[in-house]
Amino acid sequence: MAEELISKKEVLKETGISYGQLYRWKRMGLIPEAWFIRRSTFTGQETFFPKEKILRRIEEILRLKEEHSLEELVKILSPEATPEQVTCDDPVSLPAIGREGRELLWKEGGYSFRELVALAAGAQALRNKTKLHQARLLVALALRLAEPIRAPTGHSLILAEKSLDREGISVRISFAVAGKEPLQLDPESKVLVRLDLERLVERVKRELGG
Repeated sequence: MAEELISKKEVLKETGISYGQLYRWKRMGLIPEAWFIRRSTFTGQETFFPKEKILRRIEEILRLKEEHSLEELVKILSPEATPEQVTCDDPVSLPAIGREGRELLWKEGGYSFRELVALAAGAQALRNKTKLHQARLLVALALRLAEPIRAPTGHSLILAEKSLDREGISVRISFAVAGKEPLQLDPESKVLVRLDLERLVERVKRELGG
């Protein structure tokens, strides 16, 4: 499904921020370059944004800048600034992982940022009532996504299942896929969980910084 867009003019009107603020945040990396979408209109070229993402991001910036400098917010919010060297000894202390993630742990401590994002993906799947072995498929896939986790804008993680009927034998398989939207599966596949990787990365970063 195509993402709903909002024009730059509407963004400024709805949020109350200035043109200067918007482009300063862009230069700092608080708003990803990929969100600035140029489209032809009857008045010429105009800039549009993914509506839900830009409004949520501006709301977060306005809320958090009362407690953090803009430089600190880059580390907290910018998807292009993932903390490569961070480690966490108690992943379940992060709400994104929580008690659901306890069943997904595979070592005592020292989880990297990518591993924390993977655990958060699996924990979210478990909250969506998937089975443990299905959630582990999502974890295993996310662990391999080095570049998408560094620059997650537009990427999704999908956990799905499909029934195969051949010669009187019926088998149900579960699988996980990742990629840039629009990411489509064949009509016979049932999506169990679809996660916005950018939102997941942002949440883990914010909880680590909090």
